[in-house]
Amino acid sequence: MSKVAAVDVPERYSHECRVASVRFLNRGTFQVELESSTGAALRYTAGHYLQLNITIDGQAHSLSYSVANRPDSKQPHRLQLFIQNGSLFTEKLLRRLVQLCGRQEHLTVILPMGRAFLQSDLRQPHLLVAAGSGISKIKCLAEEIVARDPSTDVRVYWSNKDIDDFYLLEEFREWETLGENLSFTPILEAEHPDWNGRTGFIFEVIQQDLCISDNTVAYLCGSPRMVYGTIDQLTPYRLHEANCYSDVFEYAPREHKTNVAV
Repeated sequence: MSKVAAVDVPERYSHECRVASVRFLNRGTFQVELESSTGAALRYTAGHYLQLNITIDGQAHSLSYSVANRPDSKQPHRLQLFIQNGSLFTEKLLRRLVQLCGRQEHLTVILPMGRAFLQSDLRQPHLLVAAGSGISKIKCLAEEIVARDPSTDVRVYWSNKDIDDFYLLEEFREWETLGENLSFTPILEAEHPDWNGRTGFIFEVIQQDLCISDNTVAYLCGSPRMVYGTIDQLTPYRLHEANCYSDVFEYAPREHKTNVAV
C-alpha cells in the first residue's frame, strides 16, 4: 500500500475567483488562469488539485482539476489549470469560462484537495510519470522540485497518442537546463514518420532506461489502468508501491495487487 493512504487531508478553503485568462495551448487543450476575487492567497502545495464549482446552462457542476503551476509567492492569488476540450460538455465549459473571462462574475474554487502532493525527501531519486493530460500535475511537481532543490535526481516521462499533444516540450527542455539532474522523455505511443523520439508503452521506456533504485519515489498521473499497470510492470525493476503517489489511490483504490496490462 502507498504511503498516500496515511497522509492527512489538509484543511480546505473556499475562494471566490475570477477567470483572468483562457489561452489556447494546442488543438484541444486550453490554459485557464484563475485569480482570487478578494486578492487572498490560494493556498496549496504542488501536486494538489481543486474543485471548480461552476454553472453551465443553468446547471451547477463540481469539477476536479489538478493545479498546473507551483505556488507563486509573487502572485499567490493566481493559479493555472489545463483543460482538454474532448467532449461536448468540456466545449460548453470552455465557452462558459471564456464568457466569464475579464468580467466581475465569480465562480467558487475549493482547495487544496488530494493526498498525492509533494511530500517526499528530495534527496531521493524521483520518477514523474504522466499520460496525456496528466502532465498538468507532473508539470507542477517538476517546477516545485527544481525550485526547491535543483540537485534532485528527477526523471520525467510523458506519453501521448498524437505528436500535437506535446504542448509543453519547450518548457520541459528549459527546465532540463535549470535542474542539475533533471531529464525529460516524451514518448509517442506508436511510431510516426514525423517523430524521432522514443515510442512504445511508457513502462517499456522506463524499463529500458534502468533508472529505478530501491529508494526511488514515483508520482504517477493518468487513468487507474495506466497507474496500476505501470507500477506492476516496474515492480520487478525495484519500484515499490509504498514509494508511489497518485490521486488514483484515493478515487480508485485496489485491495489486492493484480497485474494490469497497459
